[in-house]
Amino acid sequence: MRGALTHIVRSGFARSIPGWSRSFGRVPRDQRRHRVRDLVIVVGVGGMLLATGASAGWAVPTPDGAAPAGGAAAGGAAPANTLGRFGPYLVDAAHRVVVVRGISLPAGVTPTDANLATWLGQGFTGVRLAVPVATGGRVPAVAGWPRPTASEQATSPADAGLGQVVALTRRFTDRGLRVVVRLVPTVAGRRLSDATLSVGLAALADRLRAEPGVFGYEVPAGTGPALSDTVAAHDPVHPLWRSGPARFDPAVTVALNDPTGYLTGWKDASPEAIDTLVATADSFGLSWFYDPPDGRGATVGTAAPVGVGSGSAPTMPATPARLVRPYPAAVAGTPELLRYDAAGVLTLGLRPVAVALPDGSTAGVLAAGTATAINVPAAAYPRGYQVAVTGGRVTSAADSGLLCVVAEPGAARVEIQVRPATAGPQVRGVTIAGATGCDTGGAPVAGGPAAASATGGTSRGTSGSAARAVAGAASESEQKPYSGPLLWVLPLVGAAAAAGLLAAVTRPWRRRPGPAAPTWSGRD
Repeated sequence: MRGALTHIVRSGFARSIPGWSRSFGRVPRDQRRHRVRDLVIVVGVGGMLLATGASAGWAVPTPDGAAPAGGAAAGGAAPANTLGRFGPYLVDAAHRVVVVRGISLPAGVTPTDANLATWLGQGFTGVRLAVPVATGGRVPAVAGWPRPTASEQATSPADAGLGQVVALTRRFTDRGLRVVVRLVPTVAGRRLSDATLSVGLAALADRLRAEPGVFGYEVPAGTGPALSDTVAAHDPVHPLWRSGPARFDPAVTVALNDPTGYLTGWKDASPEAIDTLVATADSFGLSWFYDPPDGRGATVGTAAPVGVGSGSAPTMPATPARLVRPYPAAVAGTPELLRYDAAGVLTLGLRPVAVALPDGSTAGVLAAGTATAINVPAAAYPRGYQVAVTGGRVTSAADSGLLCVVAEPGAARVEIQVRPATAGPQVRGVTIAGATGCDTGGAPVAGGPAAASATGGTSRGTSGSAARAVAGAASESEQKPYSGPLLWVLPLVGAAAAAGLLAAVTRPWRRRPGPAAPTWSGRD
């Protein structure tokens, strides 16, 4: 467990602790308090990945279908758009590091086409879907969701919700969105027993194991390790996540599959909380699902399920503008720097080689022409954006909502900077989430700024292709909860101690000087 923080820090995303590109001593006195506050949260999120969870052998997907050592269980070949885990990283079949940012969706809500278009335009790539489970593990029909078929209602009325879940999942994955299914009780305040969860997980896993874009299954923390065996027996390629209060702040919830994790619940919708948690997620390359307030003092992720059987379904509140920001959906290499500043400038630094762990193992070999994909929401750049790249070339159009960058042959490092333009072309929204729009093997998009210099490459396929991936059988072993110093130091340390602690940890991974100053492309 102690190795988890080491992996996260070494992942390179930790190089970019917000606002710490210069030494603390150079920061104006009136800004230091805010940066120390962010540091405490950042250290706490690192501690969250140490604090709980159990080990799982969820392996890296491989596009050629060859099983890693240990292999998947029989029939374990994963469908398209499946993610694997490599240490603390989420990786795709092209061996890129993937970051998922999405929305928590309550039971009973079926997003409209306009909702989906909005989420895609905001750069979201995932949905956390609440699925009510009744006593005995039954999955009942939910009002507000696609109507169950007549055959499902006739053959298994107590589980008529299973077909609804599949239909809704396909609605999302057809647009490239990844879906994590969260099992919730049908009655407020009731805790699902392990026996009930096991039956419900088995039923859902049987129906979803072959669906492209499934991100896994989420259950509450504190449940038994046998649930992982249940998932592995019915769906050997998708992981089990356990969600619960974060050790660094019980008002924040996280989901873990050691040593990987994502933020699932937010302290509140205040600008300060949103800014701090999003900046922290950027620093560590964490995925997150925003859990909107439900208007009744809770969030859609914690409120009582409605719409089960009958009753009015809830509606989705608008996404806070502060959440809409550019970020890398897929990094073709080892991330070393990720920073988004108050001026709207995104900086991403990477080495164009597949990520490796301290033991020397690597996630695979990146094929020549594999693109880094950066979501660039129009709301973040209402007048367009400009791009500067060193060590690579842009292969997407100047107005694309998905920025694609391919490393130049022989480049040791690639740095990408995106900044607001003053009079550029309006950003064109994407129609498919994730990196699909960049999967052209490095060939430039017609009209793209790199059209004159790009070379061809091997096609990587699309989200609807039959890309093959194999994941290791998901098995867990009980481990003692982490009881190290982060659990008791954080509530007690002062600002100076927190700053000193983080400085000691992150100093070896501060930003290195890059190549010569880049030139900007795009219209101004």
